[in-house]
Amino acid sequence: MIRDVTARILLISVYGFTWLVATLGRLIPRWPWKPTGRIMLTATFHNPNWYLSHVTPLSRSGVKEVILVVDEPQSPLDGVRFICPPRWLSRLLSRAAAKAIWMIIAGLRYQPDLYMGYHLGAGPCSALVAGRLLGRPACYQMTGGPVVIIGGGVGAIGSVGGCLRRPSRLIEALAIKVVRQFELVIVRGSKAKEFLSARGVKGTIAVIPGSVNHCTKILSQNRDIDLIYVGRLSPIKQVHQYIAIVDVVRRIMPDVRAVIVGDGRLKAGLMAYAEKLGVTRNIAFLGQRKDVEALLARSRVFVLTSKSEGLSIAMAEAMVAGAVPVVADVGELSDLVIDGVNGYLIQPNNIDEYASKAMVLLQDDVLWSQCSYKAIEAARKHCDIESVSEKWRSHLQDAVSRASGHRLEDVLSCANS
Repeated sequence: MIRDVTARILLISVYGFTWLVATLGRLIPRWPWKPTGRIMLTATFHNPNWYLSHVTPLSRSGVKEVILVVDEPQSPLDGVRFICPPRWLSRLLSRAAAKAIWMIIAGLRYQPDLYMGYHLGAGPCSALVAGRLLGRPACYQMTGGPVVIIGGGVGAIGSVGGCLRRPSRLIEALAIKVVRQFELVIVRGSKAKEFLSARGVKGTIAVIPGSVNHCTKILSQNRDIDLIYVGRLSPIKQVHQYIAIVDVVRRIMPDVRAVIVGDGRLKAGLMAYAEKLGVTRNIAFLGQRKDVEALLARSRVFVLTSKSEGLSIAMAEAMVAGAVPVVADVGELSDLVIDGVNGYLIQPNNIDEYASKAMVLLQDDVLWSQCSYKAIEAARKHCDIESVSEKWRSHLQDAVSRASGHRLEDVLSCANS
């Protein structure tokens, strides 16, 4: 009850304040400025691959510099600068508030052309407020799909909205009002775009997935891992269902080999559940790994049982490595997976169907090879880093050009100077 009330007060306050500042900010005259070629963004990066998937194409999109306001520096990339608020400020005000303040301070110093935030909440709201106060456009990256908005985010487990005990129409309406204020909204697939368009979001909505690298050097390795899960061990991923799937498969295929790559607070409970089902011989908990690409290239079937998703980067990485996806039909996964062609889309929570489709692939080498080839082809076409970078180039230049009053050619020359 206390968590529910606290979440409601927090979300209403944050969305209400952001909408008010953004609305009043439109009344402030925005004079044309000379683009600097910089963009500033803030986010919480759950793992190194997620960070690289999203930031690398931005750094290659033609901008002069990407400035990240984050809790701590990530892996270095050319053209990326890290701005971290002091720890005393984070302890005093909270991490989210410290990054919001530091975004405005850093914005005054570096004069970015655009502010950006991921995951509707503190990050995008900070970007929108900074943009309005400093006279620059703002971009929201809707990485989690409509679930972060519907009912106030009640279905987004692991977020503030996920603390709500029941859906809130008021919070959902406020969230939509905030999203309408952004000059650019990036979604991961067609379903999210349709969802926002139907709710009156009239700014530019662009479909840009995360990026993946080709891994042709390791595709010829032996596939000694039958089933693989890669991701956070969090409630929204429903990893216990993956363990149950392995249990069903091993009754037909006793020597099936499965791995779980990732970490999280649920790890101990998941290991206990595996022991309870008697599948500890079949499942290896590998934790966080730096060789995920190599593990995927050794795997035959990638399984994802999430309650909700945008367009899973882990799934795209698995597909480009040749692992065939057997995944929940949620979010934007169907933008990349064609059922029965390059993988299988499963009705959520249907353990037997997951297991059945996985076994079909594991027991039919010809079918698996055909699906694997088509999975690689689809992932490269949809999520290739050069293609994703070019999409970012086009939409960023357009947003900055419209806001600054400069031609696209002038924006590009500023970025390259």
